Amino acid sequence: MSEEMFRLGSRTLGPLGDGQVRVKPAAFSVDPIQRTLFTGAEAMLPQYIPGAPIVGDAVGVVVESRNVAFPTGTTVTGRLEWADTAVWAGQNQELTVVDPDIAEFSHALGVYGIVGLTAFYGITEVGQVREGETVLISAAAGAVGSIAGQIAKLRGATVIGLASTQAKRDTLTSRLGFDGALDYRAVDFADQLQAVMPSGPDVYFDNVGGPVSQVIMRQMRRPGRIVDCGQISTYDDTETAWKVDITPIHLNGLRFEGLSPALFMQDWPRARQQLKTWVEAGQIVPQETRLHGLASLPAALVALFKGENVGKMIVTVGDGE
Repeated sequence: MSEEMFRLGSRTLGPLGDGQVRVKPAAFSVDPIQRTLFTGAEAMLPQYIPGAPIVGDAVGVVVESRNVAFPTGTTVTGRLEWADTAVWAGQNQELTVVDPDIAEFSHALGVYGIVGLTAFYGITEVGQVREGETVLISAAAGAVGSIAGQIAKLRGATVIGLASTQAKRDTLTSRLGFDGALDYRAVDFADQLQAVMPSGPDVYFDNVGGPVSQVIMRQMRRPGRIVDCGQISTYDDTETAWKVDITPIHLNGLRFEGLSPALFMQDWPRARQQLKTWVEAGQIVPQETRLHGLASLPAALVALFKGENVGKMIVTVGDGE
């Protein structure tokens, strides 16, 4: 993927239809799942169409409305076109009102959005992390991983994170409370993992997939739990993507479970309130990497797959710049 794949254009927006609202975005979320929407492969969201506007999660203000649920001036979040002004059709994607009490509008896309919910349910429900257990998190300095690790610590676990740079590893241990951090690209990674987790992790929160995850599965404690949150290392791999050697899963009696926060949708209000309580108490410290301007969105997506972000990748636009 490169920035040259994208083109910035313009078009005239017509009058609103019944039920529609016009939104002025303040910030866009840039997410790994968007890479899968360019490939034509099966995904949880509709594929992007060449030449058509990109759609992504955004937070913004309603500037015109023909929907009584979203009056003018309301701050909302939902899936919107990458544009300085977007029309929500009220049909194919959910729009929700943002809690006016949150400290940062961008947190609606991060810790209080699908990112935070994914981390919350991955640790509490799928991983079922308990006090005294050991938890290993890949892409630990990323949007989901950085929150998941902090939640695991709040549940009394020992948490080790994997990250690509010393700066990221320092962030994990000095700012986010991780007990340790390893360079998954080190030639002796398997030995390092054995040294810090001699009996192996009880829970592996997997954001990357690929060869690194296979190494980890071979060292996991029996019986361990694998939370399959993402496979970002495979999204550009059209040949072997998503292929997993199940041998260590079988031999170590591991439980491998895909993570979909949508399965817990009825519980989202409770989870958001708990996340808000933790953030306001300083027990979770959200991390963000921000770029500015609509034209920066392609660069942000490319940077995400180069691992240049710490925490949530956000692009502010308009009044959010």
